Amino acid sequence: MSGRLVTISTICVLNTGEDKTSESVVEMIRQTGARQQHDLIVTPLMPFVSFGEKTIRADLAAFAEVARELRTYVVVAGVERPGALPQGEGDGEGEGSAYLTSVVLGRSGEIVGKYRKTHGLADDDTYALGDELTTVETDFGRLGLSIGSDLYFPEIYWVEAMEGADILICQHYPERLREHFQWPPMLLSRSLDTHCHLVTSTYADPYCYIANRYESGMQGAVWGRSQILNRVGTPIADTGYEDGAATATVDLDRRKVDPYPGHEAENIFFVNCMGDRKAFAPVAEPYVAPTLPAFEKRTARITVGTLWGQDQWQAESIPERMLDMLDTAAEQKPDVVLLSEMGAREETPYLRETMKRVGEAARRMNAYVLIGGLDDKGERSQAWLWDRKGDLVFREPIYWTKGFPEIQVFDADFARIGIHVCGDLYMGEIDRVLALKGAEIILDPSKMWGADGHTNEMLLRARAIDNGVWMACAHWNSSDPGLRSVVIDPYGQVMGSSTFQSECLFSVDVDFEAEKVYYEGRKEKQPTPGDVGIDAYLTGDIPEQKVGWREMMFARRRPELYGILPGHNEVTERYRPQSWEKPR
Repeated sequence: MSGRLVTISTICVLNTGEDKTSESVVEMIRQTGARQQHDLIVTPLMPFVSFGEKTIRADLAAFAEVARELRTYVVVAGVERPGALPQGEGDGEGEGSAYLTSVVLGRSGEIVGKYRKTHGLADDDTYALGDELTTVETDFGRLGLSIGSDLYFPEIYWVEAMEGADILICQHYPERLREHFQWPPMLLSRSLDTHCHLVTSTYADPYCYIANRYESGMQGAVWGRSQILNRVGTPIADTGYEDGAATATVDLDRRKVDPYPGHEAENIFFVNCMGDRKAFAPVAEPYVAPTLPAFEKRTARITVGTLWGQDQWQAESIPERMLDMLDTAAEQKPDVVLLSEMGAREETPYLRETMKRVGEAARRMNAYVLIGGLDDKGERSQAWLWDRKGDLVFREPIYWTKGFPEIQVFDADFARIGIHVCGDLYMGEIDRVLALKGAEIILDPSKMWGADGHTNEMLLRARAIDNGVWMACAHWNSSDPGLRSVVIDPYGQVMGSSTFQSECLFSVDVDFEAEKVYYEGRKEKQPTPGDVGIDAYLTGDIPEQKVGWREMMFARRRPELYGILPGHNEVTERYRPQSWEKPR
């Protein structure tokens, strides 16, 4: 029996005056829908489309007509004027402000739901914010909606997935300074974290693509790439850097089964949360910036070691190769040595002897040592941290296998450390909690082999980007050329990596005083745009570059909207109807 086969298109509009009109977009929808029968067509955020709260039907009549003509759902987003304000008024802050609003039109042109943008990225966002994360029921499934800078808040997508969304929608408009390097890992994580399809809709530039260059006033060309991503974050339809439409037919009921005893029946890439979610409570609590201690220093050398599986630490032997690697690591003068998840989870004399020798190595090189896959009680994988004196000072278990009450952080003498173990990477809430508690670097001792190196690295990059933290991950050696041990900076850039199929050590120097930057306001000295050459890419509206991205971002979260996240519900068990009948 076939599942819910749904045909979706996403529109990419050319970023020019003549193309940014409601008439032009309606015609794009009509031409897209004329090619084949559709179930859903999504437009970008269109600030040039305005509708009143009380006159919405009349103001969106042209979009409703094309939805009715094509017998498809259409999702449009524009400026919603509250009350009875006339068109063009109410676009400022405070009472009576306008909203950026998504409207879902049904197959007969009726309004079946709407969503007001809930999260603003910076102080110069002049639109009012909505107070509800909205999902909308259709005849093929449930839609979760987001607009513009909502993209940068993963909680929105987690909540909407737990509310039953099958398809997540992100409608965007060109940002003033375009930082698209971070989008691919973020988009992948939005899909993979939620097990939902994701539809993004945005704009393309009439000029060829070029990156931003802040110092010279170059805004960067509009990214294009309206996309449909499947449940593992793979783009299955993409407009590329051009305007137009991307179309895909997806089966919303298609599932993969995890054969491991005791795991959830439905799975994608080996890891689902099988425990409770109580430790995620900080995600839904009012944010108070954590107080950090006075660290002895604010720089650190992070040294990561990669071993073959046969050289890992087991409970029934002394891992001489691993201990030799610790001695070799001393030559790099590290502050932290990170090794992968091992297999020593039983109380034995060999375990005790190796623990003693690890502590001695830490003391000799005056460095912290973190190793995963250890547990002297035989329960589950833990990460153990030795300090510079060689004392075992911190333990953190793997979370995803059954959960535990509270996720902890640890203060080293140079920064606040967070730890997740191996498959915990596939649960974004864990790293969010660590960041909310002040973690500046997250260490990941891992033996991950699923799904592949690309997905693993993209998820690590997404966690760094979303939380403004450094990430350091140590794997076993692997024949997958992409599955490397890596250190990643808060912008999602890989700063150091292991070599292919060889035991190795590598180091990255980190300055924890170098805060991640963001953009808002207006730069005092603006460039003069031109008509040809590089000057054609310049703009007279460049924002200021400011430091303190994480403080800005976390202050703009809306914890009061995330109350569902610390709890289980029927959707977290990934139940979905097995079939549906498409209307004719």
